[in-house]
Order: sequence, then C-alpha cells, then structure tokens
Amino acid sequence: MLEPLLALSMPLLLNFGVAIGAVVALWLVSIAIKDVSIIDMIFAVIMCLILLASALMTPQLGAADKVMLGVVALWAVRVTAHLVRRNWGHGEDPRYSKLRTWVEGEWAFHWLSLRKVFLLQGVVLWFATLPAQMAILLPEPSGPTLMTYIGATIALLGLLVETVADVQLTAFRADPDKQGTVLQSGLWRYSRHPNYFGELCVWWGVFVMACANPWAIVSIIGPLAYSHLIVNVTGQATLDKKLAREKPGYAQYMERTSGMFLWPPKSPRN
Repeated sequence: MLEPLLALSMPLLLNFGVAIGAVVALWLVSIAIKDVSIIDMIFAVIMCLILLASALMTPQLGAADKVMLGVVALWAVRVTAHLVRRNWGHGEDPRYSKLRTWVEGEWAFHWLSLRKVFLLQGVVLWFATLPAQMAILLPEPSGPTLMTYIGATIALLGLLVETVADVQLTAFRADPDKQGTVLQSGLWRYSRHPNYFGELCVWWGVFVMACANPWAIVSIIGPLAYSHLIVNVTGQATLDKKLAREKPGYAQYMERTSGMFLWPPKSPRN
C-alpha cells in the first residue's frame, strides 16, 4: 500500500542533494564576492533546479505537471528579476552584516553563514518544493483535474498579489517625500505584508495542484513549514518588530491592519 511513497525515497534524497549542492556552491560565490545576500536573489532559481531534477527523473511529464512547472517558472522569473533589480549593487543586507559581528575572523563568519544561512535555506527550499516534487515524481492522473485548476488559480492570484504589492512598495520607497513614513495605501491598506501573503498563496496553490494525486497530501509539511518560516521566523514577525521600533506610526498601523490576509482595516479608536 505504501509502495508509491517508498519509491519516492531515493528521488527525494537526490533532490535534497541538489538543494544542498546548490546552496554550497552559492556559499562559495558569497565568499568570493563578500556578500551573503546573494542567497536572497537566487533562492527561486534553486527551487527550479530541484524541480528540474525531479522532471529529469520522470519518464514522461504529464499535462498537469507541465501546468505546475509553468506556474512555478513564471513565479521564479518574476521574483528573481524583482530581487536582483532591488538588491544588486546595494551591498550586503543588514541582517547578514549583523551576523558578521557574532564571530571574530573572516573564516569563522564563513562557516557560520554556511550553517545559519545557506544550509538552512537549502533545507527550507527542499521542504517548500516538496509538494511539487511529489506531484512530478508520482504517477499522474489522466490529465489535469479539478485540483489542478483550483490550485493553479490560487497560485496565479497569489503571484498577481505579490507582484502588485512589490510594485507599490518599490514606488513608495522611491518617493523621497515618503521617507520615514508607513505605506498604508493600495494592497498595504488591507495587509501589513501582502507580498508575503501572495508568496504563500503561490505555494499553497502548488500544494493543491499536487493533491490531484492523493498520495501528495503527505507533502503538506512543505507549505506548513514555509508558512511558519515566513510568518513567525524570517518574515512577518521579524519585520513587524523592526518597523515598530524604527518607524513612527507603525505600531498604530499594526493595531488596525491585518498581519497577512487581505482584510478591511479596523476603524480607528476614538
């Protein structure tokens, strides 16, 4: 009964090797250019590499698999272009610069960044892509199913939300009159982190698409882990603390605005 899952063990292990190999290669690049932020710009490419490895281990891709890969590729091109345009040439992210103060010596930091940044990212990216890996590696139902179309719709709507939110934030940051203020218009009126919300919709949509094969339900650990990371570790929680500390009015913005889901803001208190 568990034979389909047991047959996945070796391909998934090989994919894990691809993820770890990619982040280690990127770690070596970060040493050469003295900038750990490279991982933030290339992570989507690594996710595509993991899925490409899955596709190469599959005798024949079905139509549903091709739809899923197309959605992920579209997301990866968009997010990589946005992050490279935003971050390239602007120096290392302050998070990583702060990490450099944790240890003394250049190589001590390199080993720390390998453990705390690159290897951790490799594990997270493998888990985040787990539903898509399983969907590609498992036998596909006869063509796209209702789950395929529902999942693709969720993912594409998430991609749209993420794109619009990033465009609005980029325009806001480029306006010198808005420096030191809080973005509270557009999608940011309804969520403090609409870009993260869109990102999670993409990967929950991929999970729904994967569930065209019932065995893929076990891969729910992937989007759950990715959601936990974005909401409680590196994304929403961290940014809210930082912005509440640095920007006047952000604490009040937090009180009336949804943290993640798009939702009408609360009426201001009298």
